[in-house]
Amino acid sequence: MPPREFSRSVLAVFWLGLALLWFLPLDSPHLFDPDEGRYAEIPREMVSSGDWVTPRLDAIKYFEKPPLGYWATAAAFEMFGQHAWTVRLWPALSGMFGLMLTFALGRRLYDQRAALLAVVVQASALLYVALARIATLDMGLSFGLQIAMTALALLVQAARPGERQSRGLPLLLGVGVALALLSKGLVGILIPAAVAVLFMLIHRDWRLPLRAQPWWTVAALLLLAAPWFVLVSTRNPEFAHFFFIFQHFQRYLSSAQFDRYQPLWFFLPVLAVGLLPWTTLLPQALRTGWRAARAGERATSLLLIWAGFVLVFFSLSQSKLTPYIVPMLPALSLLTGRAIAALPPRRFALHLAAVAAIAAVVAAVVLASWDVPALAALDARASSASVRGFAIAFLLLALGAGIGAGLARRGALLGAALALGVGALLLAHSALIAADYLPRMRAVVDLTQQLRPWLGASTRVYCVNGYLQPLPFYLQRTCTLVGYRGELDFGLKQQPWLAIPDVRQFAPDWQQQSDALAIMRPEDYHELETLGAPMRVIYTAPSFVAVIRP
Repeated sequence: MPPREFSRSVLAVFWLGLALLWFLPLDSPHLFDPDEGRYAEIPREMVSSGDWVTPRLDAIKYFEKPPLGYWATAAAFEMFGQHAWTVRLWPALSGMFGLMLTFALGRRLYDQRAALLAVVVQASALLYVALARIATLDMGLSFGLQIAMTALALLVQAARPGERQSRGLPLLLGVGVALALLSKGLVGILIPAAVAVLFMLIHRDWRLPLRAQPWWTVAALLLLAAPWFVLVSTRNPEFAHFFFIFQHFQRYLSSAQFDRYQPLWFFLPVLAVGLLPWTTLLPQALRTGWRAARAGERATSLLLIWAGFVLVFFSLSQSKLTPYIVPMLPALSLLTGRAIAALPPRRFALHLAAVAAIAAVVAAVVLASWDVPALAALDARASSASVRGFAIAFLLLALGAGIGAGLARRGALLGAALALGVGALLLAHSALIAADYLPRMRAVVDLTQQLRPWLGASTRVYCVNGYLQPLPFYLQRTCTLVGYRGELDFGLKQQPWLAIPDVRQFAPDWQQQSDALAIMRPEDYHELETLGAPMRVIYTAPSFVAVIRP
């Protein structure tokens, strides 16, 4: 007997509650350095300059990533203004759209109950929540790839007797690939193509290309993605080699110049932490999915191949960052939700009780850590607030898991999962708010507040031997770099006049200014003093000195 389905009104309440938890706290914390500052400033400069083709960071050409995330954020700026929450709106929307796709696919492949459980797992998995609330390009990539994965799963399921293929699936596949390409590059084509080929070889499904109708994918790429690549290459002849060769092939094959090398097993602990609080259920989910795939569930097999390929592909890369494996979470969430639906409630209750106990212990350890002597050197006000915030975050998880354990003992499996999911979401939100009180975050916020009264319409700002990337966004102006290159090295090779190589060459430039402000390290301030540069100190901190041209 199939499980009872919920009414539309119950589902509406579920999605409304999830949306409130998902979107309401987007304005906090302040922007993280460096990623959020970078992905706020590039769209701000697009809006300011009117050039939506050539991405620029601090007025310097920046070709590391495609433009979809920049465009979405710039559009949010145009509609709603430039705020922290509009910087994070596109990742949050991408994450929510991904949850909706998970529900639609889970209901189609399994049943409504398993689909809802999959949504709860995905919506509260630590890595997924974090990347939906922090402005990076990875959630946009995950959303595009999930569109493609959804289309592929339904295409392979359509090969079963009695299954009809929707005519729109090949187009959906193409749109997903094109959006993924525009989000983060060639990986948007590679992952769906490799997964489809692996599935075809493993299952000997030689007709899959005919059902997928790849000409629709080609058409979507030509219509949606190709125009930007042609335009940006026409305006910037140096783009193609840097973007396709250096940023894709060299970054994947070599660790030189990227400083992102991690061991082969790097993503295993990342996955273990990123799937919390559901990690301990993953082995059962994989076993259940493996048995179902061997029994003939073709779409479940595709989910396993998808998750496995993403993990292996990025593990073999010589350049690894934590967010890279987020595209495997939707597949794992579907498998985990399906496994939870089949769990005996008492067994699920034991899992939840264990999560509650561990979370409570972590909260106690976090509170106790405030007495560690090494922390005494930190900004006490900021550190005490952040420590309390992190402790409260884990207590909220413990509370949600404890309530869930009680519900599971009464047989309310979905209610128990919801309680744990809400606790995990509140953990993520509380931890992010607590991060706003970490000493380095407060230092950037305090610096920004101190600088604003000194800025006039024509004030020129310099960043000396350092680059706090949220600063240009908060100050609403670019910063002339002195002695810093970092990820802007390629752009500065094309436009060397936009930066100053070192402090000695900066000193005469500073002498010529009448309205200027500079942020520097204390040692740079002393060097400029030695060089006789006229300066008036307006702000000092352990890591920063801010001066104006008197």
